[in-house]
Amino acid sequence: MIRYVCGIEDENVLLSSLLTGRLDIYSSTLSRLKAGGGIYLNGEAVHVRRPVHEGDIVEIDLACAEIPSQIPAEPWLPEIIFESEGLIGVNKPAISVVHPTVFHREGTIAAGVVNYYQQKGIRAGIHIVNRLDLGTSGLMLFAKYGLVQERLRKQAERGEYTKIYIGVADTRNPEQTLRAGDRFDIDAPIARDRTSIIKRKVDPDGDPALTKVKILSVNEEKHTALAAFSLVTGRTHQIRVHMSHAGFPLLGDSMYDPAFYESENTHQLLHQFRSEFTEPLTQEHMRIYCPLPDEISSEYPEAEMLQEAAESSDIFDSLTT
Repeated sequence: MIRYVCGIEDENVLLSSLLTGRLDIYSSTLSRLKAGGGIYLNGEAVHVRRPVHEGDIVEIDLACAEIPSQIPAEPWLPEIIFESEGLIGVNKPAISVVHPTVFHREGTIAAGVVNYYQQKGIRAGIHIVNRLDLGTSGLMLFAKYGLVQERLRKQAERGEYTKIYIGVADTRNPEQTLRAGDRFDIDAPIARDRTSIIKRKVDPDGDPALTKVKILSVNEEKHTALAAFSLVTGRTHQIRVHMSHAGFPLLGDSMYDPAFYESENTHQLLHQFRSEFTEPLTQEHMRIYCPLPDEISSEYPEAEMLQEAAESSDIFDSLTT
């Protein structure tokens, strides 16, 4: 519920103008609110053509703008690591898919979220804020309401919603050596690979794509490097495509690592580790961490200290500025 007390500056302003202007309610949400009866003035459900006056209390029930999810609930719960008025964050296992597809109809993260909503009595929809590939683990945000999803999208466009990924790269590149502390940008446009409906590639005619990289640690014996990534743009498979293009594909990446079949890993070692944003309903600054999976922390024992180090002195600042 959004609650707003009208001031003198709102005197005689139409409620519709107040909602779209002062309260930043998008037209799509407003249309659904009007249809669902979720707009109240001084406790009374009203039409938006009414003027407001100083001291009036406007309340918006965002749940009334939600269309029931078509994804059926399944009898299991995802690991919830964060919840606010407008969002929940779950820890996505690598070998899982986000929502039902032709090939993955059951066991999706979205179906578990629907079950969580039903068990908690939360009237909310399924609005995916950030998608993670099959094979990628980590923090996934679901907006409970369409308005929250849209506001976070706007934050991302302004560079105010940032994400940090942690991954393990294959360093068997005879032409270049990675060292702990190295920082570099990969600025290369990405397009669909016409040989596949899924695969992407670096292409001069593709969409602009920029990835910031910091090498955290190097294991010379295993020819691997622990790296942190920040996406300035959000193209499909961006980190995977860019690291392969740079000559350091992610370990276990069956699509972009030429040496995949020599690897013991069955999927790319990539994890969405941190998200930073402003909670769209409470305006609270949030910095959310998602614990690293064993397959990364066991490869690099020092990875277990990443969260503690990041919280005390942000080692990722250079990646998000």
